[in-house]
Amino acid sequence: MAQEPTRPFTGAEFLESLRAGREVWIYGERVEDVTTHPAFRNPARMLARLYDALHEPATRAVLTCATDGGSEGFTHRYFRAP
Repeated sequence: MAQEPTRPFTGAEFLESLRAGREVWIYGERVEDVTTHPAFRNPARMLARLYDALHEPATRAVLTCATDGGSEGFTHRYFRAP
């Protein structure tokens, strides 16, 4: 059985992960969806754009590096120990 390559989220996967099982409150109000709430939607969208940049051919080679797991996966360079 082949191992699935390790890779970062896409922007859409990141936003979906924010919707899954979170309980967020702000100023006494429960936030139903942080991806659409005015206090959180723009930061969430900006981070989603950064995740998408990790998958774009023009930026992937600069922003990512191969993982050590032998799965032909990749990760953000930040997570690689020098």
